[in-house]
Order: sequence, then structure tokens, then C-alpha cells
Amino acid sequence: MNKKLTPYFLLFLAVLLLAVDIRVPVRDYPAFEAFPTEAPETVDLVVNHVIGHHLMLDLLPDVLGYLLLAAACVMLGPGNRHFFKLLPWTAVSLGFYLCLHLMPYSLNGDARFRAGYLLYFVSGVLQVLVLMRAMLHVCDRLNTTENHSFNNLSIIFMIISCFAGAVSMLVWFYDLGWVSLIYFIVQLIFLGIFWYRIWTDRLLLTGENTV
Repeated sequence: MNKKLTPYFLLFLAVLLLAVDIRVPVRDYPAFEAFPTEAPETVDLVVNHVIGHHLMLDLLPDVLGYLLLAAACVMLGPGNRHFFKLLPWTAVSLGFYLCLHLMPYSLNGDARFRAGYLLYFVSGVLQVLVLMRAMLHVCDRLNTTENHSFNNLSIIFMIISCFAGAVSMLVWFYDLGWVSLIYFIVQLIFLGIFWYRIWTDRLLLTGENTV
């Protein structure tokens, strides 16, 4: 396989790791300290559902996904400076992800609830935006006069995938498990279509006539 495709395989694996979560509990968080509130249902939703009571181990680790994404950006940066500009956003997104999952060890009560509420959405939105920008930069690499229409359609499939992922994240917050699963499946389907189209254009990625 052409070595010039290596960063794109790393990018594909990064997107897959970040998009798919298979989590198992590994360690308990400190017991939640209840506090007086006028919105007990919202507190219960955030504390017991969004944050949970255990540190979860992702069998498809997001941290590895971020590292692979950073590695792909470093490898692709010389050919497209936008990948270098994506590195700080990747680091920020990773930082918010770690804060979300480690925060219960340092915060409790009202502070845990408010931080979890905020960090869930900030972390999720940042992750979607970072992945969208990375895949848009790949499409920039493919864009030619002859390929313009094909490339634009690939971008549309990618945007649909990212939008479905964002909706899946949003409805999961409200504990709508089956609805979230449906949007997650849609996300994976359109993501697969996008990467298949990228693969069919791999000659443009390598700049060669043969693979």
C-alpha cells in the first residue's frame, strides 16, 4: 500500500475511535453529595445519567483517537497548512474530554452538576467540529476542476454524518436511548459512504497514477 495513504488511514481510525464508544466501568466516582435544588429531575438526569457514578473505560479509546488525529495532522500539515491549525483545537477538545470524565474526582454537589452539564455539550460540540474540519481538509486535498461535483457530494455526506452524530449526542443527554441509537446508525452509514468515496479518489491523495 502506498505510504502516502498512511495519514489518511490514521485519520480514518481516529474518526472511528471518536465516533464509536463501547464503555465499561472501571472505578467508582466519589459518592455524589445531594444539594437543595428547584430542578431535581434535571440534577438527577445530569448526575445519574450523563456523568454517572463510575469512571468508564472506552474499549475504542477516544484518547487514542485524538492522538491518531494529531499524528495525521502533523503528517498532512506540510501539504495543507490547515491541518497544522487544527492541532490546537484537537488539544483543546481532548482537554475538555478529559475534564468531563475526571471532573467528579475533584468536584461534588452543585459544582459537579453544573460542570457536567456544561462540559458534556462543550466536549461533544468540539469533537464534532474537530472531526468535521479534519474531513473538510481532506476534501480540500481532493478538490480539482474535474472532481468538483463529486467532491461536493462527498462533503454533503460528511456533513449529514456529523449532523446525525450531533443529534445523537443531544438526544442521548435526555436519555432517549433508541432515538440516539437511530441517529448514531445514520451517522455511521453516511460516514462509511464518505470514506468510501474518499477511497475511490485515493489516486488524487497520493498524486500518482497507480496504487
